[in-house]
Amino acid sequence: MNRKLSTLMLAAAALLASCSQNDELQSTVNDNEGLKPMTISVTLPEGMTTRAIAADDAEDAHCFVQILNEVGDDLEGGHSAVKGMTKTGNGYTATVYLKGDEYYNFLFWATSGNEEPDDLRNVVYTNGETLAWAGKESAAWSANGVSCTLKHVVSRITLTTTTKLSVSGTNPLTITVPTTYTAYNVLMMEPAGAATSDFTYTFDPITVSGASENSPVQIGRFYALVNKEPQVLKLHYDGPLGNPEKEIPNVPLAPNTHVVLKGDVANFGLISGTITATVDNDWIDQEHPFENL
Repeated sequence: MNRKLSTLMLAAAALLASCSQNDELQSTVNDNEGLKPMTISVTLPEGMTTRAIAADDAEDAHCFVQILNEVGDDLEGGHSAVKGMTKTGNGYTATVYLKGDEYYNFLFWATSGNEEPDDLRNVVYTNGETLAWAGKESAAWSANGVSCTLKHVVSRITLTTTTKLSVSGTNPLTITVPTTYTAYNVLMMEPAGAATSDFTYTFDPITVSGASENSPVQIGRFYALVNKEPQVLKLHYDGPLGNPEKEIPNVPLAPNTHVVLKGDVANFGLISGTITATVDNDWIDQEHPFENL
């Protein structure tokens, strides 16, 4: 046997061995263990013109998935660990292996922060700092995979002013939201645990000019994890005239809701009054006796 023929035979044997291994792996996945590959994908909300969602809300987002059984408990073998998804175009995708005859809960969490959650049934959230989305799909294995569009789990609060304003370290501006939460349960799609109280957001220094009733200027915005109950917000601009803290009643805060607060921030809380002095021409005579010292 010549050297060239020997080399071809070895290459063919290696190829057959490789094919055999792949076939064996495929058989194990699809038959012996009953597991089948399935693609899952998510998209973040977009457009929503009635709520003026800005394009930068979705920048640098990270998306995670967690798979639970039909009743929301962990799968056997540690297969319910939170898994990072891969960004593809306008969405995120991942491939998982599931049993074709079972039902699953797919939980999704996306955030512009960098923390990877340990469990999507209790995701820690930092009010004011991180925008977050969540979604849940319940389904069995499908050759077409499963997809879900996530919704905002926070309320976005934007403050605008109708008059000129100067916010600084000397004259800070704050908004207090009385009832917020610091955790979210994606399985239940609602805030988790007990509510915290008095989350106060401090706006960055800014100088505003040219604002008017018909052309308000944005001072800033932040996000809060809340429930669906209207709240009484507290706004305090510690301006040069010593504005007192004032309340903004009945603000409809809710997840996936954008609230724009509009008003005269510089003079909010100040009472405007007029002092008028007049002269009475009808004299009132009054004696004031004195003695020489």
